[in-house]
Amino acid sequence: MKMEKVWDPAVRFFHWSQLLLLAGLWYTGTEGLMEWHQLLAYSLAAVLLARICWGLYGSPSARFHRFAASPLKAWRYLRQPQAVMGHNPASSYMIFALLLLVLLQFISGLMTTDHIFTDGPLVRYVSSDTVSLATRWHKVGIDVLLIAVAVHVAAALWHSRRHHNVIMGMLHGKLRAVPGQSAQPLKNSWSYFVLVVIFWLGFYWWQGADLIRMLSF
Repeated sequence: MKMEKVWDPAVRFFHWSQLLLLAGLWYTGTEGLMEWHQLLAYSLAAVLLARICWGLYGSPSARFHRFAASPLKAWRYLRQPQAVMGHNPASSYMIFALLLLVLLQFISGLMTTDHIFTDGPLVRYVSSDTVSLATRWHKVGIDVLLIAVAVHVAAALWHSRRHHNVIMGMLHGKLRAVPGQSAQPLKNSWSYFVLVVIFWLGFYWWQGADLIRMLSF
């Protein structure tokens, strides 16, 4: 069985780190560990922003315009699923939805307050109506995001059983070769990880140092 390299280290790192960080954010938010919650949020934002950049210039299988599909094409795929060397037309909508939901969750968190102990760093700069809207969305948004993740996981399990083992593919980057399709060469991922570090250091300089100082007390 011939295997071809489809996903580069940048895509795979983002995929699994996003899952772990979302789990950590849910737990710390539920338990009221707000300093840790914010630190994890900045870490997730760093890998997310770097992934958005990578989606513009990275490996062919990572670029948004390469796997974005029309609603008609996605619908046709859902009616007749098949193995695809990369993201399939239907999964592209879930990928964009997850990216948008995570981004909205992060932005709303910056303007969220619990009116007791914790204010997001942008609360002082926006109107009370904006803070109220952001706070309401941040509470509801995590549930919407977790539902989307559950649907994504269920679809990946189904697809792995019926067509391509995409779950293992996201671990080692390889998929079973499909006749008539060929995986395109992958780019070196070093610049993605450089972007992650740059964004993370930016968030650390902006807010992270104060949060770590608070944790030390």
